Amino acid sequence: MNELFLITILLICLLLIYFMYRYLEKRGMYFSLVILNILTFIMTFKTTTIFKMNINLGIIPLITVFTIFYMYLIKYREKDIKELMIISIITNIITALVLATLNYYIPAITETISINIEGTFQYHYKLLIVFPFVMLLSQYIIVKLYTFVSELQSNIIISVVLTYIITGLVYTVIFYMIGYINIFEVKNSIFLGITTYIIGLALTVISALYIYYVMGSKKVHK
Repeated sequence: MNELFLITILLICLLLIYFMYRYLEKRGMYFSLVILNILTFIMTFKTTTIFKMNINLGIIPLITVFTIFYMYLIKYREKDIKELMIISIITNIITALVLATLNYYIPAITETISINIEGTFQYHYKLLIVFPFVMLLSQYIIVKLYTFVSELQSNIIISVVLTYIITGLVYTVIFYMIGYINIFEVKNSIFLGITTYIIGLALTVISALYIYYVMGSKKVHK
């Protein structure tokens, strides 16, 4: 059942990007990036079991955030990617501040329909701090690495997969080793990072096929 949920969320995210891009082009990518960044941030606080492996659910929308960057590099020039990175970091910082603020929300005694979410992020404050910056670093690596790989060969699928192999590894090492300190035991954090990385690689292959279908065989603009 969890496997079906994973595929469903991935398809919804990819369809969101497709329709936003088709009807709004560059602005559609901006809107999609904001939505998927927020979704990634929120789902990062949840783990589940997929194929008998514990994974972080944030990997699903995370791969689609990376997908937007690949598509943007293919469609537009590399120097214009700064706009996308600025939107991404601003979105993540604002989301972190909102989530941190919600931690101090306590419903009034007279409220009959409410949820007391005080402490929801109490033990996850490191994630609120680490996530925006590890996302920015990952996106910067994607821009540089994808551009480099695509100059060596023109196959979009190969370029995307090779880029994730390195970018996903950097994200995994930094995020799970720092963000999950004192939340999980070190060995559990490492295992969670490895299994999530593997699932992310499988999702990246699907994403690469999607990008090839949507963008065709276009190369990065110089």
